[in-house]
Amino acid sequence: MSAKKDDSAKQQTNQEETLEDKLKKAQEQADQSAAQSGENSDDTAKLQEELTNMTEMARRAMADLQNLKRRHEDERGQIVTMANSRLIADILPILDNLQRAKQHIPAEITEMESIKEWLKGLEISINQLEQVLISAGIKQIETVGQKFNPDSHEAVAQDKGEKDTIIEEFEKGYTLSGRVLRHAKVKVGNGE
Repeated sequence: MSAKKDDSAKQQTNQEETLEDKLKKAQEQADQSAAQSGENSDDTAKLQEELTNMTEMARRAMADLQNLKRRHEDERGQIVTMANSRLIADILPILDNLQRAKQHIPAEITEMESIKEWLKGLEISINQLEQVLISAGIKQIETVGQKFNPDSHEAVAQDKGEKDTIIEEFEKGYTLSGRVLRHAKVKVGNGE
């Protein structure tokens, strides 16, 4: 696919160069013809003005084309990011459940050697999944001790504590490329 892109870009560059070359040649011919005739007749002036207008239109068309190409690449990148965000949003509940399972392991079980190894494998899997998400651009939204921000937090409870300060996190929130994938579910202080 990148070879097609390169060929297309080369063709576009060649077309742009060819257009500029044609415009320069036309300008040179007009200048030569005006110099040879030695006249500044109305016809020559009109032709010169028309050539100047056409040259300006061609330059604007080339600039518009370059802007369109740039905009197309930006939109394409956003589409890829949004496709990734949908997949990642589907993976996040799995990560949450694994983390909850890890937090609620009874202390008695962790003493048994065979289960200890199994739990170590679970922890490695969770860490590996977290690293994959981080490398994809996922960032965890900070919560406890932060001021409540409705753009990134969802208040599901209130309790005694500093007003509008998050005192507990129920579910982690995440962002991808600055966009909130999932709001963090939190408990907020009510000022009492």
